[in-house]
Amino acid sequence: MDYSKWPLVVNNLNKTVRKFQILREVSFKVPKGSICAFIGHNGAGKTTIIKSVMDLFQYESGEIKLNGANAKDTIQSHRNVGYVPERDFFPKTTGRIFLTDLCAYYQMSKKDTAKKIDYYARVFNCKNKLDTNMQYLSSGQKKKFLIIQALLHSPDFYILDEPTDNLDPDTREIFYKVISLLHKQGKTIFISTHNLDEIQNYATYLIILVEGQICYQAHTKNKNLYRIYDKYKPRSII
Repeated sequence: MDYSKWPLVVNNLNKTVRKFQILREVSFKVPKGSICAFIGHNGAGKTTIIKSVMDLFQYESGEIKLNGANAKDTIQSHRNVGYVPERDFFPKTTGRIFLTDLCAYYQMSKKDTAKKIDYYARVFNCKNKLDTNMQYLSSGQKKKFLIIQALLHSPDFYILDEPTDNLDPDTREIFYKVISLLHKQGKTIFISTHNLDEIQNYATYLIILVEGQICYQAHTKNKNLYRIYDKYKPRSII
Protein backbone atom coordinates (compact mmCIF):
# COMPACT_ATOMS: atom_id res chain seq x y z
CA MET A 1 0.00 0.00 0.00
CA ASP A 2 1.15 3.52 -0.81
CA TYR A 3 0.89 5.11 2.63
CA SER A 4 1.71 8.51 1.16
CA LYS A 5 -1.89 8.52 -0.12
CA TRP A 6 -3.38 7.30 3.16
CA PRO A 7 -1.96 9.06 6.26
CA LEU A 8 -4.11 6.90 8.54
CA VAL A 9 -4.74 3.20 7.94
CA VAL A 10 -6.45 1.01 10.55
CA ASN A 11 -6.57 -2.76 10.00
CA ASN A 12 -8.66 -5.29 11.95
CA LEU A 13 -8.62 -3.40 15.25
CA ASN A 14 -10.15 -5.22 18.23
CA LYS A 15 -10.56 -4.04 21.80
CA THR A 16 -12.32 -5.61 24.77
CA VAL A 17 -13.11 -3.96 28.09
CA ARG A 18 -14.33 -6.15 30.98
CA LYS A 19 -15.28 -8.97 28.61
CA PHE A 20 -17.28 -6.59 26.40
CA GLN A 21 -15.91 -6.19 22.88
CA ILE A 22 -16.19 -2.51 22.02
CA LEU A 23 -14.24 -2.65 18.74
CA ARG A 24 -14.78 -5.48 16.26
CA GLU A 25 -12.39 -5.92 13.33
CA VAL A 26 -12.34 -2.17 12.66
CA SER A 27 -10.69 -1.31 9.35
CA PHE A 28 -10.65 2.01 7.50
CA LYS A 29 -8.40 4.42 5.59
CA VAL A 30 -8.28 8.21 5.57
CA PRO A 31 -7.38 9.73 2.17
CA LYS A 32 -4.63 12.32 2.05
CA GLY A 33 -5.92 15.87 1.70
CA SER A 34 -9.44 15.00 2.83
CA ILE A 35 -11.71 16.40 5.51
CA CYS A 36 -12.81 13.05 6.88
CA ALA A 37 -15.93 13.12 9.07
CA PHE A 38 -15.93 10.29 11.62
CA ILE A 39 -19.44 9.90 12.97
CA GLY A 40 -21.38 7.47 15.14
CA HIS A 41 -23.73 7.30 18.09
CA ASN A 42 -22.65 7.83 21.70
CA GLY A 43 -20.60 4.84 22.82
CA ALA A 44 -19.92 3.64 19.29
CA GLY A 45 -16.16 3.61 19.98
CA LYS A 46 -14.97 6.73 18.14
CA THR A 47 -12.87 8.14 20.99
CA THR A 48 -11.52 4.66 21.76
CA ILE A 49 -10.26 4.40 18.19
CA ILE A 50 -8.77 7.90 18.25
CA LYS A 51 -6.98 7.22 21.54
CA SER A 52 -5.69 3.95 20.08
CA VAL A 53 -4.33 5.86 17.08
CA MET A 54 -2.61 8.28 19.46
CA ASP A 55 -1.21 5.34 21.47
CA LEU A 56 -3.18 6.35 24.55
CA PHE A 57 -5.21 3.11 24.62
CA GLN A 58 -3.98 -0.44 24.18
CA TYR A 59 -5.82 -2.87 21.91
CA GLU A 60 -5.81 -6.67 21.70
CA SER A 61 -5.14 -7.09 17.99
CA GLY A 62 -4.90 -5.18 14.76
CA GLU A 63 -2.56 -2.63 13.22
CA ILE A 64 -2.54 1.14 12.95
CA LYS A 65 -0.35 2.97 10.46
CA LEU A 66 -0.02 6.70 11.05
CA ASN A 67 1.97 8.68 8.49
CA GLY A 68 3.29 5.38 7.18
CA ALA A 69 4.73 4.28 10.54
CA ASN A 70 3.43 2.05 13.29
CA ALA A 71 1.28 4.29 15.50
CA LYS A 72 2.98 2.82 18.57
CA ASP A 73 6.22 4.40 17.38
CA THR A 74 5.07 7.77 18.64
CA ILE A 75 8.24 9.71 17.86
CA GLN A 76 8.15 8.80 14.18
CA SER A 77 4.39 8.68 13.57
CA HIS A 78 3.00 11.46 15.78
CA ARG A 79 5.38 14.34 15.23
CA ASN A 80 3.52 15.50 12.12
CA VAL A 81 0.10 15.24 13.79
CA GLY A 82 -2.04 17.90 15.46
CA TYR A 83 -4.31 16.28 18.05
CA VAL A 84 -7.32 17.77 19.83
CA PRO A 85 -8.58 15.37 22.50
CA GLU A 86 -12.21 15.14 23.58
CA ARG A 87 -11.31 16.40 27.06
CA ASP A 88 -8.69 18.87 28.23
CA PHE A 89 -5.44 17.82 29.89
CA PHE A 90 -4.03 21.18 31.01
CA PRO A 91 -1.32 21.60 33.66
CA LYS A 92 -1.65 24.28 36.33
CA THR A 93 -0.04 27.04 34.31
CA THR A 94 -0.95 29.89 31.97
CA GLY A 95 -1.96 29.43 28.37
CA ARG A 96 1.16 31.21 27.16
CA ILE A 97 3.51 28.94 29.11
CA PHE A 98 1.56 25.85 28.05
CA LEU A 99 1.75 26.76 24.36
CA THR A 100 5.38 27.91 24.58
CA ASP A 101 6.45 24.61 26.14
CA LEU A 102 4.74 22.70 23.34
CA CYS A 103 6.52 24.80 20.72
CA ALA A 104 9.82 24.03 22.43
CA TYR A 105 9.00 20.32 22.20
CA TYR A 106 8.55 20.74 18.45
CA GLN A 107 11.86 22.64 18.31
CA MET A 108 10.30 25.85 17.01
CA SER A 109 12.35 29.04 17.28
CA LYS A 110 11.45 31.59 19.93
CA LYS A 111 10.55 34.11 17.24
CA ASP A 112 8.26 31.66 15.41
CA THR A 113 6.75 30.56 18.73
CA ALA A 114 5.81 34.09 19.77
CA LYS A 115 4.46 34.86 16.29
CA LYS A 116 2.30 31.72 16.08
CA ILE A 117 0.90 32.06 19.60
CA ASP A 118 -0.01 35.71 19.01
CA TYR A 119 -1.59 34.92 15.63
CA TYR A 120 -3.82 32.06 16.78
CA ALA A 121 -4.76 33.82 20.02
CA ARG A 122 -6.06 36.68 17.88
CA VAL A 123 -7.78 34.30 15.46
CA PHE A 124 -9.69 32.62 18.30
CA ASN A 125 -10.21 35.82 20.31
CA CYS A 126 -8.41 34.64 23.43
CA LYS A 127 -5.32 36.85 23.54
CA ASN A 128 -6.58 38.39 26.80
CA LYS A 129 -6.54 34.90 28.36
CA LEU A 130 -2.96 33.97 27.49
CA ASP A 131 -1.61 34.88 30.92
CA THR A 132 -4.49 33.41 32.92
CA ASN A 133 -4.05 30.13 34.79
CA MET A 134 -5.77 27.61 32.58
CA GLN A 135 -7.48 25.95 35.54
CA TYR A 136 -9.69 29.05 35.82
CA LEU A 137 -10.79 29.25 32.20
CA SER A 138 -14.28 28.35 31.02
CA SER A 139 -14.75 25.09 29.13
CA GLY A 140 -15.06 27.01 25.87
CA GLN A 141 -11.85 28.95 26.47
CA LYS A 142 -10.03 25.73 27.32
CA LYS A 143 -11.23 24.21 24.06
CA LYS A 144 -9.79 27.18 22.17
CA PHE A 145 -6.36 26.48 23.66
CA LEU A 146 -6.69 22.79 22.80
CA ILE A 147 -7.32 23.73 19.17
CA ILE A 148 -4.46 26.25 19.12
CA GLN A 149 -1.93 23.74 20.49
CA ALA A 150 -2.76 21.40 17.60
CA LEU A 151 -2.12 24.14 15.03
CA LEU A 152 1.11 25.71 16.27
CA HIS A 153 3.63 23.33 14.68
CA SER A 154 1.80 23.32 11.30
CA PRO A 155 1.46 19.54 10.92
CA ASP A 156 0.12 17.88 7.77
CA PHE A 157 -2.43 15.71 9.57
CA TYR A 158 -5.00 16.71 12.19
CA ILE A 159 -6.93 14.33 14.46
CA LEU A 160 -9.78 16.20 16.12
CA ASP A 161 -12.11 14.58 18.66
CA GLU A 162 -15.30 16.64 19.08
CA PRO A 163 -13.35 19.89 18.56
CA THR A 164 -16.37 22.23 18.56
CA ASP A 165 -17.92 20.98 21.82
CA ASN A 166 -18.39 23.88 24.27
CA LEU A 167 -17.58 26.49 21.64
CA ASP A 168 -19.91 29.42 21.05
CA PRO A 169 -21.43 29.90 17.55
CA ASP A 170 -18.92 32.58 16.54
CA THR A 171 -15.93 30.42 17.49
CA ARG A 172 -17.41 27.42 15.67
CA GLU A 173 -17.58 29.54 12.54
CA ILE A 174 -13.96 30.63 13.03
CA PHE A 175 -12.91 27.03 13.59
CA TYR A 176 -14.36 25.87 10.28
CA LYS A 177 -12.79 28.81 8.46
CA VAL A 178 -9.42 27.58 9.78
CA ILE A 179 -10.25 24.00 8.74
CA SER A 180 -11.14 25.21 5.23
CA LEU A 181 -7.83 27.06 4.95
CA LEU A 182 -5.92 23.97 6.07
CA HIS A 183 -7.79 21.86 3.52
CA LYS A 184 -6.89 24.29 0.73
CA GLN A 185 -3.24 23.89 1.79
CA GLY A 186 -3.51 20.13 1.21
CA LYS A 187 -3.67 19.16 4.87
CA THR A 188 -5.63 16.10 6.04
CA ILE A 189 -8.27 16.51 8.73
CA PHE A 190 -9.85 13.58 10.57
CA ILE A 191 -12.69 14.95 12.67
CA SER A 192 -15.00 13.09 15.03
CA THR A 193 -18.30 14.89 15.50
CA HIS A 194 -21.99 14.46 16.27
CA ASN A 195 -22.94 17.70 14.56
CA LEU A 196 -23.88 16.78 11.00
CA ASP A 197 -25.21 20.30 10.34
CA GLU A 198 -21.70 21.69 10.81
CA ILE A 199 -19.69 19.08 8.99
CA GLN A 200 -22.07 18.63 6.01
CA ASN A 201 -20.64 21.60 4.14
CA TYR A 202 -16.99 20.66 4.71
CA ALA A 203 -16.57 16.87 4.71
CA THR A 204 -15.08 15.29 1.61
CA TYR A 205 -14.98 11.76 3.04
CA LEU A 206 -17.23 9.96 5.54
CA ILE A 207 -16.67 7.06 7.92
CA ILE A 208 -19.55 5.74 10.05
CA LEU A 209 -19.00 3.63 13.16
CA VAL A 210 -21.93 1.76 14.73
CA GLU A 211 -21.55 -0.43 17.82
CA GLY A 212 -17.83 -0.86 17.35
CA GLN A 213 -17.92 -1.71 13.65
CA ILE A 214 -17.29 0.29 10.50
CA CYS A 215 -20.44 0.21 8.37
CA TYR A 216 -19.69 2.90 5.79
CA GLN A 217 -16.72 4.70 4.27
CA ALA A 218 -16.71 6.67 1.03
CA HIS A 219 -16.22 10.06 -0.57
CA THR A 220 -19.09 12.44 0.16
CA LYS A 221 -19.25 14.75 -2.84
CA ASN A 222 -22.88 15.84 -3.41
CA LYS A 223 -24.11 13.39 -0.76
CA ASN A 224 -26.40 14.14 2.18
CA LEU A 225 -24.73 12.96 5.40
CA TYR A 226 -28.04 12.75 7.26
CA ARG A 227 -29.49 10.34 4.72
CA ILE A 228 -26.41 8.16 4.78
CA TYR A 229 -26.20 8.04 8.57
CA ASP A 230 -29.95 7.39 8.85
CA LYS A 231 -29.45 4.06 7.07
CA TYR A 232 -27.05 2.79 9.72
CA LYS A 233 -27.84 4.49 13.02
CA PRO A 234 -29.32 2.50 15.95
CA ARG A 235 -33.10 2.74 16.11
CA SER A 236 -35.09 3.98 19.08
CA ILE A 237 -38.31 2.23 20.14
CA ILE A 238 -40.19 5.55 19.94
